[in-house]
Amino acid sequence: MSKICAIADLGTNTFQLLISPLAAFLEEEHLQRPVGLGMGAMEEVTLQADAMDRAIACLAEFKQVFLTKGGDLRDFYAIGTSILRRASNASAFLDRVFNELGIQIRIIDGIQEAEYIYAGIRNSLPERWEKTSLVMDIGGGSVEFILFKGEQVLYRVSLEIGGLRLKSLFSVDNEFNLSVVGGLDAYVSKEMISLLEACREAKPSVLIGAAGAFETILELENRPGGAPASCEIDVDVFLQHKTTLDALPYEDRVDYPGMKAFRASIFPYATFLVEKVLRELEIKELWFSSYSLKEGFWFTELQSSVSQP
Repeated sequence: MSKICAIADLGTNTFQLLISPLAAFLEEEHLQRPVGLGMGAMEEVTLQADAMDRAIACLAEFKQVFLTKGGDLRDFYAIGTSILRRASNASAFLDRVFNELGIQIRIIDGIQEAEYIYAGIRNSLPERWEKTSLVMDIGGGSVEFILFKGEQVLYRVSLEIGGLRLKSLFSVDNEFNLSVVGGLDAYVSKEMISLLEACREAKPSVLIGAAGAFETILELENRPGGAPASCEIDVDVFLQHKTTLDALPYEDRVDYPGMKAFRASIFPYATFLVEKVLRELEIKELWFSSYSLKEGFWFTELQSSVSQP
């Protein structure tokens, strides 16, 4: 039996697990759980007790799946991102995870997160991809952007404008409403100033969305066969769905064909960000990549380690 590894991406809204052989990248298992670690923590930036309980239960499940497949806990990599970078009681949570589960969480900064995402994206795209492109990974707390051409990274940044974060700032009765769009746009425009300046100089022709909300955008097109490693998304179809979904109350958005229930609440904030980038930068081509942080971690940290003599 080949040796396997597990990579857990502990996001603000969603926890994900990838299990792959160490010898060669292969998705043997991919789990996704709507943990909501950042729920109730956006304003005070303090992890709530119930959210930590949900996270512990999810990580216990991930650990059990990995061990059942014959994994060694020393090859279990748990990566904390936006909410764990910011939460005042993050260290207490990390201690609890280690004491109860024997899992050590490594918290990475926004730039390292962007680098892993870029590595994942690059390994999902068709060969000889030379278009100047902007990668966008929308999380619950932060959004990572990577501007690149060929093999050269031109700009990278992590902005605290994730879906859960924006919802905490701009909502009506804790849900999206079209009345918040003006304030939302003004806030995001200010946060994006440096990003938009860099992009207007480099002129990317493609926006590449990494996993997460972009997976749902693809599923709204009702494509059979599951998500590929990468593919183009019809921009006009995306904008049609966005217009329809923005006008729906949460209860109807949950039941919309192709919508994942756990994404329904923050999905309008994610699509707002996508549409804004497309519009501001006059980008006409939109792609999806199913690879992101987890896959990038494997290609960056583990591929090199197993290739050593």
